[in-house]
Amino acid sequence: MSANPTTAPTPAAHANGEHAPASHDHDEVFDPAAHRPSSRNLTVVVGVAVLFLAGLLGVGLVPRFTHKKELAADVERAQASTSRVLVVKPKRGAVGKVSLPSSVEPVRETIVYARTNGYVHKWNVDIGDSVKAGQVMATIDTPEVDQELRATEASYNQSKALVGQAKAQEAVAKTTKARYDTLQPAGVVTKQDAEDRNATFEVQTANVIAAQAAVASAEANMHRLRELKSFATVVAPFDGVVTARTTENGQLVSAGTAVGQQLFKVAKIDTMRLFVSVPQLYAPSIKVGQNAKIVIREYPQRSFVGHVARTARELDSATRTLLTEVDIANVDGALISGMYAQVELNLDRSVEPLLLPATALVVTAQGTRVAVVENGKIRWQVVTVENDLGDKISVRDGLSPNDVVVTIPGERLVDGLEVQAVEAPAPPAAPTTTPLPATPVGNAKALSAQ
Repeated sequence: MSANPTTAPTPAAHANGEHAPASHDHDEVFDPAAHRPSSRNLTVVVGVAVLFLAGLLGVGLVPRFTHKKELAADVERAQASTSRVLVVKPKRGAVGKVSLPSSVEPVRETIVYARTNGYVHKWNVDIGDSVKAGQVMATIDTPEVDQELRATEASYNQSKALVGQAKAQEAVAKTTKARYDTLQPAGVVTKQDAEDRNATFEVQTANVIAAQAAVASAEANMHRLRELKSFATVVAPFDGVVTARTTENGQLVSAGTAVGQQLFKVAKIDTMRLFVSVPQLYAPSIKVGQNAKIVIREYPQRSFVGHVARTARELDSATRTLLTEVDIANVDGALISGMYAQVELNLDRSVEPLLLPATALVVTAQGTRVAVVENGKIRWQVVTVENDLGDKISVRDGLSPNDVVVTIPGERLVDGLEVQAVEAPAPPAAPTTTPLPATPVGNAKALSAQ
């Protein structure tokens, strides 16, 4: 058996730098040179890729450069032209009213305590019941007071008897003294005996005075116990409504507020009052007798009108507010004690503030400012805001009625920028509404006298 001979490369193939084709079994030969790309093809591929990348760069960068150039041109045109701004002049106008929070309270309210020691015998009224002044609300059994009262009455009667006895002894001593005073000058009795009778008379007179004082003391103690006994009947202090009952039959109660337990709470609700803390800014405008509107969210379709009954006439040094009481009639009982309410007070000021649109105000690190147009140029002016009225603000300092203020100042408005002022259009008139019927108000003097 003979092996297949391997063909050796010829010297000519080595000389030309060519590799001899490799021989494989079954007489198959593989030539790698036939699969290599030519230089011409490589040049074409690279050229196409370069053109493609150049196209992408052109599509992305050219519009950007064009847009940037247009923006620069717009900026130059904007800088070259005068900006137009909407302006308005401040107008004096009444702030009108201020709304302050408050709470509805009865015009009169008190807690009824027991004034004597004992046990609750019976209570006659419960929460929600209407009571009249002097009406019996509960009765208390007072066995200890009853016993002490009987003992005091007996002592009083005894003291009165002792007064009669002392007066009788005084009368006898007086007669004896007179007799001895007559007999002593005649020598029938000695001077010593006469002086003894005089001393006895003075002692009896003092005994009468002491007995009368004991009667007065016993009588005062008896009246005190009778007064305590009268407190066994608990009565209503005034016309009102029972808002709390904290007692039961048979409960032990003690006199006084320190250790005693409250029995009832009574409130007068035909008239309610609201205490309002009015800020110092508005305090001079509050007058006794002026009307005030009370807004209750539970009654959106109803308007309550009260009046300022009184003020503290001094500001709280801690809060700088004026405590003001507003009274309101509650004939139908619609107002309930403890309700949250908003009290709207009308303000009457000697100098009305300047009003501006709220959009004209700019708050920055430099302060609260507005943009004023002066001689065709922007000037930023620091102002002091008095009150925020929603779509408007009231300015206290920094402006005059002749100033021209930009309504909506932009960020590019700087000091010295030349602008063209255009008067802003007037806002549309608010729709008219029909006022709601108001609750009648009682007499202020009558309420103050209660």
